[in-house]
Amino acid sequence: MIGDVSSTASGLERASMQLRILGPVEIQHGGRAVPVVGEKQRTLLALFVLRANKVVPHHEMLSALWGDEPPSAGRRALHNHLWSLRRLLGEGAEISTNGGGYMLTLSAHASDLAVFDSEVAQAGGHRLRGDLAGAGDRLRAALALWRGPALAGTRPEFQTAEGHRLEERHMAVLADRIDMDLALGRHADLIGELRHLVDAAPLNERFRGQLMLALYRDGRRADALEQYRLARTCLRDELGLEPGETLSRLHQAVLSADPDLEIQKAPLQSPAEEPAPSRTEETVTDRLLPRQLPADIATFTGRKESLDVLDGLLAASHGGGALLLSALVGTGGVGKTALAVHWGHLRADHFPDGQLYVNLHGYSRNAPVDSVRALHQLLRGLGVPTDEIPYDPEERAAMYRSFVSSRRLLILLDNAASAEQVRPLLPGASASSTLITSRDALRGLAATHDVGVHFLDILPLEEAAALLSALLGPDQEDHETYLELARLCGRLPLALRLAAAHVRGRPPGSVRELIKRLHEGNRLTALNLAEDPHIGVRAAFELSYRALPESARAAFRVLGLHPGPDLSLDALTALTGDSAEVTRAAVDALVGAHLVQYDDQQRLTMHDLIREYARELALSDGGRQAALSRLLDWHAHTARAAMAFVDPDKNLLHPAVPLPAGGVRQFGDRDEAMAWLGSEHRNGVALILLAGRDGWPVHAWQLTYITAYYCYLSGYVDDWIVTHRVALQAVRQLDDQRGEAKILTTLGHALMAVDQYEEFLDCQRRAVELATRAGDRAIQAEALFYVAYGLYRTGELPGALETCAQAGDLHRENGDRAGEVGVTDLLGKVYVRLGEMFHALEHLTVSLEWQRDRKRRVDEAYTLMEMGAARAGLGRLGEALENHREALTIGHEIGNRTVETEALCHVGKIETQQGRFADALRSLEEALVLARQLPGRLLECRALNGLGETYQALGDQETARRHHTAALEMAEKIKDPYEVAEARAGLDRSVTATDLRLA
Repeated sequence: MIGDVSSTASGLERASMQLRILGPVEIQHGGRAVPVVGEKQRTLLALFVLRANKVVPHHEMLSALWGDEPPSAGRRALHNHLWSLRRLLGEGAEISTNGGGYMLTLSAHASDLAVFDSEVAQAGGHRLRGDLAGAGDRLRAALALWRGPALAGTRPEFQTAEGHRLEERHMAVLADRIDMDLALGRHADLIGELRHLVDAAPLNERFRGQLMLALYRDGRRADALEQYRLARTCLRDELGLEPGETLSRLHQAVLSADPDLEIQKAPLQSPAEEPAPSRTEETVTDRLLPRQLPADIATFTGRKESLDVLDGLLAASHGGGALLLSALVGTGGVGKTALAVHWGHLRADHFPDGQLYVNLHGYSRNAPVDSVRALHQLLRGLGVPTDEIPYDPEERAAMYRSFVSSRRLLILLDNAASAEQVRPLLPGASASSTLITSRDALRGLAATHDVGVHFLDILPLEEAAALLSALLGPDQEDHETYLELARLCGRLPLALRLAAAHVRGRPPGSVRELIKRLHEGNRLTALNLAEDPHIGVRAAFELSYRALPESARAAFRVLGLHPGPDLSLDALTALTGDSAEVTRAAVDALVGAHLVQYDDQQRLTMHDLIREYARELALSDGGRQAALSRLLDWHAHTARAAMAFVDPDKNLLHPAVPLPAGGVRQFGDRDEAMAWLGSEHRNGVALILLAGRDGWPVHAWQLTYITAYYCYLSGYVDDWIVTHRVALQAVRQLDDQRGEAKILTTLGHALMAVDQYEEFLDCQRRAVELATRAGDRAIQAEALFYVAYGLYRTGELPGALETCAQAGDLHRENGDRAGEVGVTDLLGKVYVRLGEMFHALEHLTVSLEWQRDRKRRVDEAYTLMEMGAARAGLGRLGEALENHREALTIGHEIGNRTVETEALCHVGKIETQQGRFADALRSLEEALVLARQLPGRLLECRALNGLGETYQALGDQETARRHHTAALEMAEKIKDPYEVAEARAGLDRSVTATDLRLA
């Protein structure tokens, strides 16, 4: 590394507590790392650091932790996370409640992000004073704070969204530091670093240009030219584009050995000292001040983040004298023009030479305005007489660039259809700012002209409700009603304004009446204005739809049939029945038109109202049955292919439905299969519900049964039960006894997960009867095993041993080794409860080896915990703790909260027995927080009983009694005999201890 940063005392070194997010999220107290356990805890901490000293609303915290669909108990879980985070932070930072959210108060150097920003700001001051070495040192100090990808360990969606912005800043500061070193003549030392950066980001033209300059200054002109050739080849191959203007100019300068490429000895000039741009055109245009922006919207609300982005671009361009080209893109009705016009009025004083405006009618009932006519309009706006405007398009564009070059204007090019339409309208070198709005993604402009594209999404829910309040008045309805109306309008600004237009000036209750109509009927129709149908939501979407090629229209229509929240390109290919190439091209067109978008996981999503519009078109077009049958076939067979990796020892069901014409996805390993199942889980649930409701009963029950083990592994208990209820109805409709027996076994297992022990046993006993009647010995053995498990959980241990023997015999007769090992594992658990610890360890060791050999990590974790319980019963507490911690590590690594929670309960229990009470309280309190976020109540009972035991050991009988009492009430409700006994024993001990103390 060039330079020395050791002499700079980092702000982090001065802080007693350090919150670090520029890498793995962690807390440091006095130089010692304090682990932040759990993805959501790390996400919440990172969110607070990003918004330090600002109120974070509840909805933003819920969104960060759970996405757009937080659980019904989200507020309660959030408060639990806040409580845990406060404990972790201690007195070093305060989380306070304020209005509608919470605020983390931090001192100036308490986070690495704050120090990073401080160092970058100081670098800017050094640069303005001409101290390039000082600027470089400050930038190096800022870069040294990064320890890896920003926000590592947080929720993937959160890290992608927030971390991307931080990584962009990281790269920009790195490039600025390299500029400083180039200006100081350190080009030879930079070449190796720049080659590494270019290899990592071959399309980054700034790094490529810096490498060219370093090579040229090092006397390696041919190597510099070779870098340009490589850049050009890469850009052509990847994007079909030529290098940008900056890189092209550098190439020409290297070819001509331009002396300006040599090191400039003069210090950098402050922007305040730069000479004012000269005005070479002495015409009537110098006297005309165009003010062409449409009227601002008086009720404009929200969009602070987007306004900040535009302000930031403006500040950067004015500070460096650079041309500002930026674009607002998004779907129809999202408010691009309103935002652009509002910002233009807000920042009018930054454009002393006025504002130009052209509506290009890219998505309109009028014909699009071609670039030649647009240039004519722009020149007329600048005051050029019509008879002086050249006829030739190139001469016209050249005159426009000349007039704009010496002025500071805002040029708003509204409603652009494509990059080709806009490209001739862009100025050359100019202090003006050009802002473009479009439904097209304008990727070509981003590549060729370095246009900064800002995607404008629908409004956050609170901002959408605030807009309704501004339009209708805060007194007309309560906030919750406005929130509900905002949700039904899909948070789309056009829909919100149309909704307001429907009820403005009407009697009280009109808002609720509109909400009822939106719930009951077609939302697109309900939001139309009969007197002006061309401004409705449907009309806005129709303009985008009409501009698509036919293959994209067909794909758009079937997208409306998909019942899930998102889908992959493979799934869409199954829906359309086209080839992957045709479908991919159609998706590119849909994404470019912002009718469809990719989420953080590169899956296709649609806005709610756009989905309704697509569904309307699909239902009128026909073909629904065939398209959905193709999708269900594909999903069933692909899920089966994935589960073959996840549960390879099970004799998996082969779906009795047609194989998809295009085949199914092939998986390379278990991790890839699990990733697919995770990404498709919500879609699978939606497809099962659709299949059961709309006439695909075979798909409904077989897809449910195939994926049941995945639900178990991932803890999706609610979905597990809901889909199995539907599957049970479907299989009974088919009068398929074998199928019904299969579904009953997995439904019963789901009911056990929510502590419904009797229902679990009823399902398994009924499955044994059906399987026996149908002669299906495999399902009979499986159901018998589950009966044994149910007896073990309800405390009927002799019955459990007897039924295990029956199930084991059947599994051996069937040649099912996996079933035999399952019985062996269950016997180990039964022996633990019987106090026969050596027998237990003998059985559990066999099952553990088998599970590890097959990488069945969830089963491995549970077996480790049983082995820990057995070793604790033998007094081998150190070995027991090691077993439980290994299980806890597995839970962390695979993201299974149930395993984590149970392991923490066991760890806390052992720590109590070892006399490490502070550690035990930490483990058990964390377990309690996690347990309350899970569907069943068993683990909450265990955590409460564990805490009661720990407080009792500490001599706090009152607190111990309170915890045991809460555990007893809950355990009796769920009828768990073990936790009932544990709670009663704890209460008895507490009473005895109190009596002894009083005596």
